Amino acid sequence: MTYYQRDGYTLMRRHWIILFFNYLSFTFLLIVSALLYYISIKYQVYLWYDLIMFIIFPVIFLIINYAFLKLLLNYINYYNNLIILKDSNVIVIKTSLLDTDNIEIIDLNKITKIDTLMEWIVANILSYGNLVLEQYKDRTRIFHHIYKPYRAANFIKESKSKLLEKNSKD
Repeated sequence: MTYYQRDGYTLMRRHWIILFFNYLSFTFLLIVSALLYYISIKYQVYLWYDLIMFIIFPVIFLIINYAFLKLLLNYINYYNNLIILKDSNVIVIKTSLLDTDNIEIIDLNKITKIDTLMEWIVANILSYGNLVLEQYKDRTRIFHHIYKPYRAANFIKESKSKLLEKNSKD
């Protein structure tokens, strides 16, 4: 995962570990449904026919559909959870399939403290952590699972210093 820098803005996305956990839960649900199928076929002599046909197979069907639907919704949430750093503000876009207009704009002038937090050894090895932005009036925004959060903090600090220099010249 990298930061995408274009004409005057930087695009930040959450770490790929989120997708890994989504795949892991998807795989777990498929294994559970395969295990139920195996048990129902292997022991169909001992189980009732009605139990297999009217309870176990519909449960397997529901588990598989739920796994695919959850994976699809997690994809949508992952790719639509963005942080955009512009010249004078930070734009937070957090949309999903149902919630489409969740956009927050944070002015760089209102940010008082920028902090990063990387806990435990796995987060340090995989380079992900939390980015904490403190604003006036004790408002704190925490962005979880950001790839190299210290780099994101440096981007924000550089943008804030450029904005202060621009405002001091005017």
